[in-house]
Amino acid sequence: MNSISSYQTSATNAGSFGQPESNQAHLLRALQWVVLPILLIAMAEWSRSFSINGTEMSAIWPPAGIFIGACLALGYRALWSLVPALLFWSLFTQGMPISLAIAGVAGLTIGASLATWLIRRSRKALHPLQRLNHLPNLYFKGAIIGAGVSSLIGAAGYAFSVPESADFQIQDLWLVYWLFEALGVILFAPLFALLFSTPKHAFMEIISDFKERRIQLWLVLSVAAVVISIIFSKWGDPRYAPVFSFALFPLICWYAIVAKPTSLHLWIPVFASVFVYFSIYNIGGLPPVHDFEDLLRVLLQVGILSIMAQLLGSINRHRNHLLMRFENQAKEDFMTGLANDRGIHEVLQRHITESVNGLNNKGVYWLAYIKLPDFNVVNELFGVAGTTAIELELAQQLQRFCPHTTIARLNQGKFAVLQTADSFTSIESLAIELYKKITAKKKPGNLSGQFRIAMGVIPINGSLNSPEQYLNSASHAARIALTKVFSLHYLPAPESVVDSYYKLAARFEALKLAIENDTLVLYGQEIRALQPTDKRISFEVLVRMQDTAGHILSPAEFIPAAEAYGLMPALDRWVIKNSIHYLSLNKTNLSKVAKCAINLSGASLSDPELASFIGACLQQYNVPACCITLEITETEAIRSPTQALNFIHDMHDLGCKVALDDFGTGLASFDYLRQYPFDELKIDGVFIRNLVNNPVDKSIVSAICHVAKTMKLQTVAEFVEDVALSNLLAELGVDFAQGYGIGKPQPLSELLNGHAPAETDFSNRSGHHLNARLSF
Repeated sequence: MNSISSYQTSATNAGSFGQPESNQAHLLRALQWVVLPILLIAMAEWSRSFSINGTEMSAIWPPAGIFIGACLALGYRALWSLVPALLFWSLFTQGMPISLAIAGVAGLTIGASLATWLIRRSRKALHPLQRLNHLPNLYFKGAIIGAGVSSLIGAAGYAFSVPESADFQIQDLWLVYWLFEALGVILFAPLFALLFSTPKHAFMEIISDFKERRIQLWLVLSVAAVVISIIFSKWGDPRYAPVFSFALFPLICWYAIVAKPTSLHLWIPVFASVFVYFSIYNIGGLPPVHDFEDLLRVLLQVGILSIMAQLLGSINRHRNHLLMRFENQAKEDFMTGLANDRGIHEVLQRHITESVNGLNNKGVYWLAYIKLPDFNVVNELFGVAGTTAIELELAQQLQRFCPHTTIARLNQGKFAVLQTADSFTSIESLAIELYKKITAKKKPGNLSGQFRIAMGVIPINGSLNSPEQYLNSASHAARIALTKVFSLHYLPAPESVVDSYYKLAARFEALKLAIENDTLVLYGQEIRALQPTDKRISFEVLVRMQDTAGHILSPAEFIPAAEAYGLMPALDRWVIKNSIHYLSLNKTNLSKVAKCAINLSGASLSDPELASFIGACLQQYNVPACCITLEITETEAIRSPTQALNFIHDMHDLGCKVALDDFGTGLASFDYLRQYPFDELKIDGVFIRNLVNNPVDKSIVSAICHVAKTMKLQTVAEFVEDVALSNLLAELGVDFAQGYGIGKPQPLSELLNGHAPAETDFSNRSGHHLNARLSF
């Protein structure tokens, strides 16, 4: 069973441990005790087919293997069934002297008991079959020690009870007996250990093997080899018959590589018995057996080839076991024992395939993505040992609350649970129940109950094509859950997230190419002085992107992609360089410019080389620094105050000015004024739009202007859309105005060459209210 299957079934199986056996199990156990003596007598009687010259010694002696296999599977109590059955067969079926019968039974009992004790003593923790499949146990402790003791007692009984034994030396009798019993142990002990330890499993393995085409082909070839050898020996050229008879052993070796253990242990004694039988009765062109020397030669051949097949089977099983272990380790989380990202990917892929092929009949699947948002804080407080303890506790809770499902640890502080529901409508209620269980109040010593958990849930509805898409959608839902008090978010349509990701990725690729190929377009929007003292023009540089169809895209359509993929510093540098370059192309236009405002993203403020880059551009294109104003968007958090302060000082050293954009909307607005030496404030449009009718906005704007004049800062009002608003702003003390009422964004060449419309058109305002950080 692979690791993923074990995650789904371990809880189910665990519930059965220690439970009373069912009536079916009791019946099966009772049937075993009835079948065991019958099988022993039948196999002992069958063994008489393998004797020569009318002797009563069986060349293949199955009881030797039956005794050891049954004792390993059922314990020493199996002897209470085996001993009377063998005595009955010896005395009443074979008519043996009582001393010989007792010696034979006693030898098997003592030898099997000794072998069983030695095997169990060396490998107590393993299943009986695993003990016996450990080949040194089978060969050394079973065939050599167990069969050696058994045959010694049997040979002594034969020498004492049979007068004809005087013609043989006791050691010769012992060695012959030993070979017969050792072969019986090698051939039959594994089979009977399997049949009586896990009978149902053994029969299922045999049946499943014969459902495979390659096993069916093997059986056809084996039967054909036997039949053809008989045909050649009876009616054809007998020289070719042995070729097909000996073909049985390559065939059984091939079977050892591809078959399951039970069926292999069944067919090895069958093939060995056929070979010995053919040799004794001169069938299939095999060399005839005239005496014990010939028989011993045949038995040695059979024993060696049987051992070879068992070794091949054992090597193949160990190889498959190692491969399975490596495969499981690749899909298993080393810390918790749950599935890892590979494991959950495999299960998700299987469910996706089943859904596509219409094979899913287990209900509706849903995926929960669970994360510890405070993981870094936990790591700082408690270290690696503390975070490990928390994750292990959370893993145990998930296993307890979701016993019949796949659970995975994806990364540090991130888990995934794949559950089933009756219908799509019941998913959300099941997810809420799971969330409440995980976040329920824990005991004081339980660390996992002390920290937040965010949980995103999506249905596996067949709308997505890969496990990655489902996991990304669930992760997106978990990020949304972080914004809620009840940190659970159910996303019923995960395909919408994937669609947005694809669009974002496509925009990113297009923007990246546009930056590399210099195909972005510079626009500008006028910034007009409300108390005109200078006839030169002031404007803010805006950036647009042209798509493949030639349409101009607004910043709202590509800036989110730049922010998501970390492209904002590169975009900022392109805008800075190309704006300064454009100003340098026409000295007449440059003389008209009082201020060229260029917006910087928050990410660019963390670039320690940005100031030197701006200085290099100004020097390269010979543009006066006094006409350049860099706008810092106040809604972007300044991550490094020291670095931001150094940047402002560097800009002042160059001769540039620095403005604080979107002033008034952030929590640290006035604190920023105290920390950084800005030259200009741009009042956010949220205070400007309703200024005429909102006295609160008037008070705020008036207060900002008063503070700005006290600090000798100029002020710019954004989103100014009509003349009345401009007049009111002038009365409140605002210095500059920017908006559709002043001038719409237009290509930079038109703005500088005076091609802007004489009158401002207010009829089409839809979609122009963009946040300043999107208005590059």
